[in-house]
Parts: sequence; structure tokens; C-alpha cells
Amino acid sequence: MSAQLSAADYVRNDQNRVWSKVGYRGIPYNDGDEPEERIAKIIEQANDLSCLSTELARQCTDWPSRYHLAPARANILRPFAATLRGSVLEIGAGCGAITRFLGEQGGQVLAVEGSLRRAAIAASRTRDLDNVTVIAENFAQFDYPAQFDVITLIGVLEYANLFMHTEHPPLAMLQRVRSMLKPQGILILAIENQLGLKYFAGAGEDHTGLPMYGIEGRYRPDQPQTFGRAVLTDLLRHGGFSALDFLLPLPDYKLPSSIITSSGLNCKGFDAVAFARQSACYDPQLPPYRNFAPELTWPVIFENGLALDLANSFLVAASPAAKPCLDPQYLAFHYSTGRQAKYCKETIFRSADMGALKIDYRRLSRDELPPQETASALPLQFVCPESADYLPGATLLREFVQIITTDGWQVAQVAAFVRRYLGVLQTFSREIGGELDLSSPHSPVNGVLFDALFQNIIVRPNGKTELIDREWVHTKPIELGCLLFRTISLNLFRISRLGVNNQGRTFTPATFYTAILDAVGLLVTMEDLRRYVTFESELQTFVTGYDVYSEGLLSGWLVQPLKTQTVQGLAVAREQELVANAAVREQALAAYAAVHAQELAGVRARLRTLEGELAAWHRSLFGRLASVAHNGRDLVCRLLYSLTRRKRE
Repeated sequence: MSAQLSAADYVRNDQNRVWSKVGYRGIPYNDGDEPEERIAKIIEQANDLSCLSTELARQCTDWPSRYHLAPARANILRPFAATLRGSVLEIGAGCGAITRFLGEQGGQVLAVEGSLRRAAIAASRTRDLDNVTVIAENFAQFDYPAQFDVITLIGVLEYANLFMHTEHPPLAMLQRVRSMLKPQGILILAIENQLGLKYFAGAGEDHTGLPMYGIEGRYRPDQPQTFGRAVLTDLLRHGGFSALDFLLPLPDYKLPSSIITSSGLNCKGFDAVAFARQSACYDPQLPPYRNFAPELTWPVIFENGLALDLANSFLVAASPAAKPCLDPQYLAFHYSTGRQAKYCKETIFRSADMGALKIDYRRLSRDELPPQETASALPLQFVCPESADYLPGATLLREFVQIITTDGWQVAQVAAFVRRYLGVLQTFSREIGGELDLSSPHSPVNGVLFDALFQNIIVRPNGKTELIDREWVHTKPIELGCLLFRTISLNLFRISRLGVNNQGRTFTPATFYTAILDAVGLLVTMEDLRRYVTFESELQTFVTGYDVYSEGLLSGWLVQPLKTQTVQGLAVAREQELVANAAVREQALAAYAAVHAQELAGVRARLRTLEGELAAWHRSLFGRLASVAHNGRDLVCRLLYSLTRRKRE
């Protein structure tokens, strides 16, 4: 690879490990000087550069750092890991998050990035991988003699208008990619959907930040541009790709937790919508006030066969060859990567013989788990079986969400649901050989039922309940009230807003929890609640490696009012938000004007000083010139007098 780059007049900078042509200055694109310089420093100082690095994940303090450092970035390519072991061209490497994943798969990776600074950051992120080469170059001028097995365009095609100076930039980019791909090669493309559901909900268009901008088709020829599924399909076909496989990344392609295949969308008996519903509120780009609740809207979208058309983003595998890009047996992929590397896992849903559906589990890291003899001393044991049968049915979480998001809901309704849940816990407890005392929140629950949460309890079509996805076992019994706290309070994260309570009450997570348990007959005190918060924070710290408790993430959230918003009240809420935003902008502009007024006053004072200095300099100059003229006249007179005298003599 080095010889081919040298033959194409690329030179390696040994200081930053980036190849480029002599005199290359880079493209005018970045995420801002401050965040990129901060990310560069974080990566430069990091010891663990891997995709699952807890060290880097701890530095995710805002959107730019999360986008470039979070382990979830690499999930978009994990379904294709087996195909990434040949020659790979990454177009638009950014700060190296995807580059790192590609390098870890073992193929020969050539990463092209137009920005010199971002290319240097990508090279720093992969500095311990000899199979990765980073080149700083505008793709439109990229010159390389070989073809590739795989080419990736992750968040790049939308920028074709800015860097491909041709009549139809997106098509020209795809045609150029096709020319660099082997006949049996694969293009992996990810891009926002112009008609994504979250944009209808009110999220700003990703590149302009303006709501409805893409939906209304207001793109200019000099702006980034996204596409709907039909238009993107036509672009790929005309670009020379005959085999197309569209996948649905959730919540979108940037930080996906789940990826559903076309087979999964069309498989009867497979609850594909559960992934969309459970991930909908975890999209950090959703606005605080939404035109509707995405978690409630997705089921309707799926029922009407519009899931791909209204996907927030597309993941597309395309090939010039008429062959499937992904094995049709795969239905969905789910990734648990917000943890310490040794606990990260991949869950694969697939079809099997005779119409059966299977689940395969795989740990994503080679880090060793604690040995069995010491595991009992830890608070949690991680359970990762090789496979399990897929059990169709509806989760209790679906019913819980349906109740509390309906206007007019009553505390008594939720209490009745919780009593039914307690009955299910009693059944599970008896199955493992114990009786559960339901009369007190302090009653001990077997640690085997630590994961018996709403989302992990399936109600089968025959009415039987089953416990699924038991990946954590607590090594000691836990309090019943603590288990209820986990499943009630933490599942409030999964909803956009509560419906209006029948009494018009406003709840925080803490008051919601205590009100429900009071109605059930399980009285908890504030001391109990503080203990539950400490318990959950310590466990989250154990699993993730972050100090959750000291950051006050749970305790702070528990006292924040839960959003309550009727459909009729949406316009008022939006108007209030716009007024508040306008006030913030007005204050920002006033501050901006004040700062610049001070700067302008300083410039004017400096100008007056300079004018005075210039006048003094002029006076001095004129004085010197007058002196020179006077001295010159005197010299001339003396010279003439001397010549006249000599002549007389």
C-alpha cells in the first residue's frame, strides 16, 4: 500500500503519520476548533484506543465528543464484520471512530479524510494498528491504482454537493466509488433519511439545524443534502449497483443500538417494532418538545409497512454483482456497548429450520470475565449463553407505557398493573424454589430475578409469562422495593411524556414511584429511596466503569418534573419553547453586540492613538526634511562660494 501511495505522489508525514500530496491544504470542513482540538488531545493521551475503550467513553461530555468517541459509533458496521477482512477503503474517516473498528477487523484499511487535522486525529486513533493507512485528500482528487473489496460511505454522500464539482455530485460520487470497487465488492453506506420520522416529530435537519428543512425540500445546490428511500435507490442503481439491501439502524446510524434487516421487517412472528419503540427516546438529537411521541408512533408505522420509508437513517449494503449482500437468515442485531468492554455483547436474531427463530449471543471483547471462584465476591455476575429460542409475545413494558401515556390515566390503574407484575414475580420465585413475601418493600428477592424487569417479561399468545434476556444475576438477595424502583423509575426514560393524570397531578420520577407503591400498599420512605438510588448507581458504575453516583445522574433526574403534554397543549408548549429560544437568542445577540461594542471602542481608541502617532511622525519627518533642505542649501552655497573663489584665484 505504501509503494502504491508513493507512486501516486503521496508522501508520509512521520510526525502525524498521515499521507498527503506536497502542498495539500485540506478541505474547509470541521466540527469547530475547540471540540476537535479537545478530541485530538484526548486521543493523544489515551492508553486504550480500542472501539470499546472505557477510557475514551468517559470523555463523552457533549455531542461532538460522544459522536467521535462513543463505542456505539462502530455498531453501524458490526453486522458486516465478517466481510471487512480484505482490502477496505473508508471515505471520510473523520476523527477515526469507524477507522478504528475497520482496523480491528484485520483487513488492509486505507482511510481517506479531506481535513488535515481530522486525518491526523484518525491516524492517532489507529497509531497501534499497522494495517491502517490514513491519507489526507479530497476524494474528488484521490488517486489510487487498485480496487477494493469493501468501500464505506458513512455519513459522507450527503456532502457530495460541497466537494464533487460536477453536474450531479451525489451520482458522480457513487459512480466514482463503483469504479474503485471490485466486481464482487460491497459498498456500505449510511446516511440520514430526508423523510425520517424524527424530523416530522420536530428534530432539526442534521446539517442546517432547521426543523422541516429537508422534509420541505429546501436544500440549495451548495448545501449538504439527504434523500428519501426511493431517490436514494435510484441514485444507487444509476451509480452501477444492482444489488441493494436496506437496513434500519435505530435510533439512527450515528449511535445505533439496534439494526433491523429487510428480512426482519418482513418476518411474521418477529416483533421488529420492539427495537424501534425501546430506542426511540435515546436519540440525543430529538427536541425536548415533539409533535408526537415516537415510541407510540413506531408501531403504527410498522403495521403499515412504512418502517424503512420513515427510518431516521438508512444503512445500505450495495454491490455491482447481483448477489445478496447480507445473509437473509439475519433478522436483527442488537448491541450492548455502553459498558466496560468485557461486558459488551452482540445479540443476533435469525431464522432457523422449520420456521423457528433463534437468538445468538456473542461477547464483543476478548477481555476475560472474572473467574468463577471470585465472581461471587462481585455484586453482579454476567451471563452470556451461546443461544436461545426466540419467544414471540408482548412485553409488560408495552402495557406500562400504554397506560401512563394515555390522557386521564389513574394511579390506581398503574397500581393494578404493578400488582399483576408482582404476581408474575411470585410465579418466577416459586419456579426457582422460593416464596416471595409481597407485603413489604423490604422483602428479599432472589438475585436470579435481578433482571426481571418490565421489558424482559414476555406475555405469550397463550397468556403464559416468560422471563427473557437474563444477562445479570445479583450475587445477593435484593429488596423488593429496589427491584420495583429499577423497573418503574428507570423505564420512565423510555417515554417522551406522560399523559395528563386524571387529577391533573405533576410527577417527578420520585413522586411517581412513591405514589404507585403507596397505592399498591408498599410504603417507602425517602431514606428507602436514597438507598435505592445509591444501590442502582453503584451497580451502574460496576457495569459501565463510570462513576455514576458522584455525577448525580440518577439523584438529579429523580427530582426533575416529568413532561406531561396533551396533543392540544403541544402548540402552547412549542410556542413557549420558541419564545424562550428567542429570548435566549436575543440575550446572546445583546451580549455579542456588547462585546463587539467594547472591541469597537478599543479599536477606535487605538486608531486615535495611531493617528496621533502618525501626525507626530509626519511633523518629525517634515522637520527633518526642512533641516536637510536647509543644510543642503547651506552646503550648495558653500560649494558655490568655494568654486567662485578658486576661479578668481
